[in-house]
Amino acid sequence: MTKSSEPSRLTRIIRTKREVADDALEDLRAVASLAGIAFPSACVDWYEGRFTGDVLVELGRIRPEVAHELTDLLRDGLKARKRAQS
Repeated sequence: MTKSSEPSRLTRIIRTKREVADDALEDLRAVASLAGIAFPSACVDWYEGRFTGDVLVELGRIRPEVAHELTDLLRDGLKARKRAQS
């Protein structure tokens, strides 16, 4: 029996999910930076997918004042969305 050089189906699925997670993190960082918010320790969890099939975006840790800024930004965005739907 010869070993195939083709990646397994799971490897291909995880690769796609990693690309999606990486794009999501880049988009989050770009939008947050417009509001002056940074996620310095955010990263894609490259290993979790090997075990669960789910690739996660780890947002990391932020200072309390940044958490407040992020909360305000989300609250404002939700209010704007609600107004637009009314």
